[in-house]
Amino acid sequence: MTTILARAASLMVIYLLVLTSLDPGDIVIGALLGLAIGIGLRPREATRRAAPAPLLVRLRAVVDMFRLTGWEMIVGTWRVVRFCLGAPCAPGFVEIPRDGRSHRGAALWGVVTGEAPDEVPVDIDERRGVLIVHLIDASDPDSVRARHRDALDRWQRHLVP
Repeated sequence: MTTILARAASLMVIYLLVLTSLDPGDIVIGALLGLAIGIGLRPREATRRAAPAPLLVRLRAVVDMFRLTGWEMIVGTWRVVRFCLGAPCAPGFVEIPRDGRSHRGAALWGVVTGEAPDEVPVDIDERRGVLIVHLIDASDPDSVRARHRDALDRWQRHLVP
């Protein structure tokens, strides 16, 4: 029940941010929509996964996600500035092993990866088990793979099993 209420509150906040409104009617509508979606997204008994990581581990993973994503946004912005100023770059695609990411884990990977302006998630090849990303500078694909693997090990596995 707590998870449903947390999801409902989060969705209500997103709804209000999109509307840029704090009118009481909008708050009620946002709360009702959030609650309906939160109830609809709850896992069914037959499809429950392994128990989530302990709360402190998950909180640390959230902090790491924001910290590392913020850092990647700063570094990615610098790479874009260098590219725009004519620095030598090798734009291209890099295939990153999926490494057992669930569908939700792959979706989270795509959203977080897309925050950095120099990386754009392109596709998930289910057959080959790779995530495909386009980079402004793909001259060292092994370091890109290592960076994504580090993010998976540090925080992604703890948030989305």
